[in-house]
Amino acid sequence: MVLFFNATWCSTCKKARGNLEANPSAIPADMVIVSVDFDSETDLKRQYGVTLQHTFVQIDSDGNEVAKWSGSLTAQEIAEKAI
Repeated sequence: MVLFFNATWCSTCKKARGNLEANPSAIPADMVIVSVDFDSETDLKRQYGVTLQHTFVQIDSDGNEVAKWSGSLTAQEIAEKAI
């Protein structure tokens, strides 16, 4: 699972959301991407050390962080960064 911390006011977040929504079949079958509101989910931001919007956090089935990065705009880029 990949958590996508994003904000409605963030231009790069909007681009990434648009790409994911326009082409959901590009998301690998074994990957789930969950949109997380950067502005309201303060507990999750604290838990995973997220300090800026447009951050992706891959977690395992127990909720442990596996990887973290920023800046991906497409499902392919997200899949390439995920472990």
